[in-house]
Amino acid sequence: MRMTTTSTDTRTTGKGMSDKTPQDGDSRVGREQTAKDVSDEASLSLPHERDQATAMTSAKPAPEMKQAKRDVDAGLQDTSKQPEMNAAYKRQKQAD
Repeated sequence: MRMTTTSTDTRTTGKGMSDKTPQDGDSRVGREQTAKDVSDEASLSLPHERDQATAMTSAKPAPEMKQAKRDVDAGLQDTSKQPEMNAAYKRQKQAD
């Protein structure tokens, strides 16, 4: 099967891709914006609004968090190696 292109522009950029010129006007050619489009756009949240939404978290604590609370209440200590690894990293950076 032979592919043909309708573009007369032969300039290329990058890895052989031809330059594209933006079309004038709305990207949805031949389609008018409807009231539903406007209401859909108005109902969408911005990223920072989604981050701050309380509905994004569960009202019920995760099982891991319950276990962590029981461990702390029982006097168990954190066994992560973060402080030791951080100190070793700083010593290594100073030696360089």
